[in-house]
Amino acid sequence: MTSTSLDKDALRAKYLAERDKRLRADGNDQYIRLQGAFAHYLDDPYTPRTERAPKTDHVTFAFIGGGFGGLCTAARLVEAGVRDVRIIEKGGDFGGTWYWNRYPGAQC
Repeated sequence: MTSTSLDKDALRAKYLAERDKRLRADGNDQYIRLQGAFAHYLDDPYTPRTERAPKTDHVTFAFIGGGFGGLCTAARLVEAGVRDVRIIEKGGDFGGTWYWNRYPGAQC
């Protein structure tokens, strides 16, 4: 096995330089707001919205997204004894991509 040296600072600088190439000055303003006939695309067609008071309690771990990664990571934390875990999901149920993109007959 050969040993190679790694210049961590140079690698970090390269990643930052590449990231900076992709960032746009207009940020979120680059996106078109869905209005009129297209506004319903922002709604969840599978689950009716239920109004509730906001959650204000403290948790040690909060995951944005109830897809595969968020679910598995939260499950491992619970298995390790962490009890104050929250998964925050925009959709009416968990599943991430599989929640939003439904393919009749497709199973995994």
